[in-house]
Amino acid sequence: MVGGCLAALIALFRVVYSFATIGASGQLNDFYDYWAAGVLLNRGQDPYNVAALTAVQQAGGVQVETGSGYSYPIFFAHLMRPLALLPPGTAAAIFSTLSLLALAFAVAILLRSLPRLRWPLAIAGGVAAGLFPPVIGSLYFGQANLFVLLLLAIAYRGAIPGATLGIASAIKLYPVAGLLAALTARPPRWRVLAVGIPLLAALLLLQLGSGGGSFSGRTGYFLGPDTYWSNESINGWLSRLGIDSTWTHAPLRQLPVEATMLALVLVLTALTVVVLLRAPGHPWDGAIALSLWLGVVCAPKNSLWNFTPLLLAITFGFARLAGRWWLLALGVLGWLLIELQAQLDGARASVYQASPALTWLSSVGLYGALILGGVTVYVLLRPGSDNRAR
Repeated sequence: MVGGCLAALIALFRVVYSFATIGASGQLNDFYDYWAAGVLLNRGQDPYNVAALTAVQQAGGVQVETGSGYSYPIFFAHLMRPLALLPPGTAAAIFSTLSLLALAFAVAILLRSLPRLRWPLAIAGGVAAGLFPPVIGSLYFGQANLFVLLLLAIAYRGAIPGATLGIASAIKLYPVAGLLAALTARPPRWRVLAVGIPLLAALLLLQLGSGGGSFSGRTGYFLGPDTYWSNESINGWLSRLGIDSTWTHAPLRQLPVEATMLALVLVLTALTVVVLLRAPGHPWDGAIALSLWLGVVCAPKNSLWNFTPLLLAITFGFARLAGRWWLLALGVLGWLLIELQAQLDGARASVYQASPALTWLSSVGLYGALILGGVTVYVLLRPGSDNRAR
C-alpha cells in the first residue's frame, strides 16, 4: 500500500502546484458538469440539457467551460446525486478526496501484481504512477478516470472482472473493450461475459428514465470529427490533420477523416484480436491490458486524461521485462511522449500556430500510447514467454 499512498501524495502535490501556478482556469471543470447533472436529476430534469446545466453551474457560482455539457451515460450522474445535494465547493473537495483514495488503492493493486515486490520498486512504482500525466489531469479537471482505474485494476487482478468491467463501461463506455480479453480466451471466459454484458446493459437502461434518453441521440456527435485540443484518440489525431481547429492548422486538408478513422480502428481491432488469440497461454492480465489499450486509443473523443488505464499496460510490460532493457527504454519513451503532450497542451496557444507541420505534435500523446501498445504486444507474443494464464 506504500506505493499507492505515495502515488496519491505525489499526484496531489502536482495538482496543488498546478492550482497555485496556473490559476483557476479549468480547475475541476469536468466535475462541475457531473455535479450539475446530479442537481438536474434531483430536480427530475434532463442532465443532457446544456442550457439547464449551465444555469445550475452559474447559480452555484462556479466558473467553468460547460462545452457540450454532461456527455456520459446517465449511470454516473445518478452516482453524483448525493454530492449534488451539497454546495459545489464542498462536493468537489469530497470528490477529489475519493479520487485520491481510488488512485491509492488502484496503484497498490497493480504493484501487488509485480513479482518480488520490494520497497525500492514499490516506491518507484508509486512515484511513476503519481507523475503519470493522465492521473494528474484527471485530478486537476475532476475527471472520473481514477474510479474507473480502480475498477479496472481489480479486473486486471482477475477479481470479479465481469462486474468491474460492466460498471466501468457504464461510466466511460470505452472500458467495454476489456471484454475482448474474455471473448478471445481459449475457451472464452463465459462467466465474465455473462456477468459483464448484462450488467452493462442494465445500467445503460437507466437512460430510458429520468430524462436521460437524449444521450442516445448523440451518436453522430461522438462518431464525427473532433479537433478539440485534449482529444488524443485516433479520432482527434485525424481530425486535426484534416480540419483546422482553434489552435492548429490542418496539414492534410483533403484527408477523409471519418473514413480513415473507421479504417484504422477496424485494422487495430483486427490486429488486437489476432494478438490475443495467438498469445501463448493467453495471460489474463496481459489480455485485459491490451484490450483496454485498444479502447483507449480507438474510442472517439477520448482525452489525454482517459489514458489513465494505460497504467495496466505499463505494469504488465514492466513485470515481464526479463532483462530486455530496450523494452524498458521503449516504455519510458512512450511515457515521456505522454508527458510531452501535457506540456505542449499547456502552451497550445503558441506552440502549434506557426506551421501546419506542427500539428503533428498535437498528438504525441497518442504516439506514446501506440508505443506502449507495441511493447504490450511484444511481451504477449515473445518466444519463450513465461506468462501463465490466470
